[in-house]
Amino acid sequence: MSRLLLILMTLCAAWSARADLPAAMKAIERGHYSTAVRALRKPAELGDLHARNNLGYLYEYGLGVNRNPEEAFKWYRLAAEGGLPAAQYNLATLYLQGRGTPSDPQAAYHWYEAAAKQGYADAEYMLGECYRTGAGTKRDGALALSWYLKAARNGQSAAQLMAASIYYTGEGWRRELPKAMVWAELARLNGEAQAVGLAVQISRDLNDAQKALAVEKAKLCRDSKYQDCPE
Repeated sequence: MSRLLLILMTLCAAWSARADLPAAMKAIERGHYSTAVRALRKPAELGDLHARNNLGYLYEYGLGVNRNPEEAFKWYRLAAEGGLPAAQYNLATLYLQGRGTPSDPQAAYHWYEAAAKQGYADAEYMLGECYRTGAGTKRDGALALSWYLKAARNGQSAAQLMAASIYYTGEGWRRELPKAMVWAELARLNGEAQAVGLAVQISRDLNDAQKALAVEKAKLCRDSKYQDCPE
């Protein structure tokens, strides 16, 4: 077989695999998971990072295939090593929980950090958790808050709740009640049920003017798509 023919065959295979991706995503949206698995396998085997991550997800949750955390770990790792932040986050979570691989908090921290540095909001939140709890790294309240705030400004509601809690309790930081109220209000607006009770607690330590200003700042923060928010 000539080298040119081999190259053409490789290109055709890659093109065919790439064409399978839209079909796979439509199948996932419709709940046709077995079809999705079949459509994802070829592009995943040829190195497509999104296909690898999605195939890992289907194996992790047993959608269209038997649940297989080891197989999920394999596909997540391949996609994560290729630099895909969603896969890095998924791989970190398996390491943290010890599913499909022995528990390894340091590896979890490494992959959460890799995804967080690419602006992946859920990973930013989990990196904050690592610094708050000391999972895979040294506990550091200031770094925990800084990563929660990064995730909060990316619209991650759980991070908004945690930022509010830290500003309210002063855990690893210092109490800043007006900021606590702003982030609690944002978390409440974004559907965090616990934020309702937290906002009530915080409001007891604020006067009416401070509460009104915090609510106004929360609205401004949200309307500016988190560009104009408290530090």
